[in-house]
Amino acid sequence: MSPPTATPAQELIDDLLGRQWVADLLTELSERQRRSGELAGQVRELSVTNDVFLPFHAPPFPLVVAEASGGRLLDVDGNTYLDLHLGFGGQSLWGHNPPRVVEFVRDQLARSTGNGYLNPIELDLARLMKELVPHCEKFAFLNSGTDATNAAIRLARAHTGRRLVAKFEGCWHGIHDIAAHNTAFMAHGHPRVQPFPEIGEDGVRRLPAFAGVEPGDVLVLPHDAAVAGALIDRHRDDLACVIADPVCQSFPFPERTVPEVIEIAERCRALGVPFVLDEVLTGFRFGAAGAAGRFGIPADLYTYGKVVSGLGIPMSVVGGRAELLDRLLTSGQPLDDIGRKTYASNTHSGNQLALAASFASLSLLREAGDAYYERTRAKVARVQERLAAFRAETGIPLRLLGFGDFAGTLGFVAEDSYDDYRTFAAAVNPVGLFLLTLMLRRRGVYTLSLPMFYTGDAHDDADIDELCAAVTDSALELDKHGFPFILP
Repeated sequence: MSPPTATPAQELIDDLLGRQWVADLLTELSERQRRSGELAGQVRELSVTNDVFLPFHAPPFPLVVAEASGGRLLDVDGNTYLDLHLGFGGQSLWGHNPPRVVEFVRDQLARSTGNGYLNPIELDLARLMKELVPHCEKFAFLNSGTDATNAAIRLARAHTGRRLVAKFEGCWHGIHDIAAHNTAFMAHGHPRVQPFPEIGEDGVRRLPAFAGVEPGDVLVLPHDAAVAGALIDRHRDDLACVIADPVCQSFPFPERTVPEVIEIAERCRALGVPFVLDEVLTGFRFGAAGAAGRFGIPADLYTYGKVVSGLGIPMSVVGGRAELLDRLLTSGQPLDDIGRKTYASNTHSGNQLALAASFASLSLLREAGDAYYERTRAKVARVQERLAAFRAETGIPLRLLGFGDFAGTLGFVAEDSYDDYRTFAAAVNPVGLFLLTLMLRRRGVYTLSLPMFYTGDAHDDADIDELCAAVTDSALELDKHGFPFILP
């Protein structure tokens, strides 16, 4: 069998990555991070799960971090970096190791239990969550965003007795088998190289992102509210739930996605199909009440992760209607619960240190109030204004696309906004993302892989100026080498 013919996009990518100036950049970074490279290689020989090694995340030069404080990192080679990654945004509220959170957790660590006990801090956090997200009646405290969305699906299945789950194409709801279908396009390969699956009368053809994923009971919806609503209506007797993001990084345009999600949420309510709003990424980023509070999005269950954590200690939450969450609540009579209740927690779910870190971090957010979000929006507006002026001056299509307060990505696309998910995905220049990440690294600005940008009180105005200088300088260097910013 002859090998598949390379697409024009693949040929362009291969040509760009083979140029001498790219080789020089890679050589420079390998020297700059020599000790990090050596340690990363040793870790790879024994450990396989670190995020810096994932194929759709990592450039070939992972950092080994020696110290972190606020919005800054120090690696084992002695290099300092302005950190835009901030633990996938999970530490973007206050940055690394905020002193008041560290002090609170240190006090708890010295005098209480770890996991598997009931601690007063759980009541404190539940009450605080109720204050911040009053649309939730009860909560379940878990470990990760994947835990939360998986538990929400299980609750919906237990409540309805049905199994089919509907999700939108391109949305990332974790790595469990349901979530791992038709997820963010970069996890499948760029659509100019790996074309999207066809859309038929039963929605988008199911496409697992990872080897070993069970092709389960998943209905994949296109980003078309009328078509998606009709599919939900047709399958309403089989649907356990519909899960959706208010907005996601693979389609970062809330002006397009939020109306779509509201329409689908209301359709689900009318049909009696449970609706799960995944706020793992958007929670606390559109104000303290998240996208649900800002836009009035109705749901039966809400999932939270990322910034609900403190100090990077694993933490996630499922909130929502008590009627569904009580499927997890024991009656205290084990024989009565068999076959009637479900289970989602594990040995470390809602452990005391995670609860304490979350309570301390979110308490600071409550204390800061609206001023916190005003500061963040002002910093993001400053970046947007600088990039708009840069585009006008140079014609280089450098943009910061994102949402909320604040999750975004720096990159090269022709338009400020896109109405269609697939059109946007095809417009993204993957080599531009890769090279921009490495050029920022050269200039002392760290992102994990894609040039993701999360911010909050971790960054001050001087940091924002440093970011703008680094990213515009990087774009000018690419332009000097004749880089094609827009894919042909």
